[in-house]
Amino acid sequence: MLTSFVSLTNTKTQQAPVKHRHRRRVGIFGGTFNPIHNGQLIAAEQACTALGLDKLYFMPDAIPFAATHDNAVEPSTRAEMIRLAIRGNSKFDIEMKPIHDGGQQSTFSVMKKLVEEHPEIDYYLIMGSKVFKNFAEWDDANALSRMVRLVAIDQPGIQRSIDFPAIWLQVNWLDISSSDIRSRLRVKQSVRYLIPDMVAAYIAEFNLYQGRIY
Repeated sequence: MLTSFVSLTNTKTQQAPVKHRHRRRVGIFGGTFNPIHNGQLIAAEQACTALGLDKLYFMPDAIPFAATHDNAVEPSTRAEMIRLAIRGNSKFDIEMKPIHDGGQQSTFSVMKKLVEEHPEIDYYLIMGSKVFKNFAEWDDANALSRMVRLVAIDQPGIQRSIDFPAIWLQVNWLDISSSDIRSRLRVKQSVRYLIPDMVAAYIAEFNLYQGRIY
């Protein structure tokens, strides 16, 4: 499904702060990225524009949150695919804290460290509405919602949650999923135009996702 516009709306009372010259806006886009795909890249690019971000960091998890990712490839491999996917985009980078600590810390703990290390930055925690609807189940959800700006990207068929203040984004959402990509790769179907060419070449070189059951 492809929407034809980008818009920025607020739910509850959370507002995007006025940007001052001495403060930077940085987005954190977490996920398993197993593998990263073009839908996520387009959503991240449009979030950068809509929110006026100076930088956006993709933050791959070390231990996949969802049970459907039990057979995810190694964290370092997923991180390398992200690096390949974002090469050439000066606004994109990768945050490795969850991988470096082996996934022992919650998102709250990771973001608390980032905020303490960079008090001059306003952080925007970006996620799809499918993830955001379960935000109340996260560790220290209330404290996390006060520490950073929550950003939820509208996804088709997912009703907006109003339990926490969030900035809601509508982007050109491409109906692409990592699970579908993995299934295609497993049976040797084409994934052209679903993932960046460099990521596809990396997957082919190391024969990733072959023989795995999803």
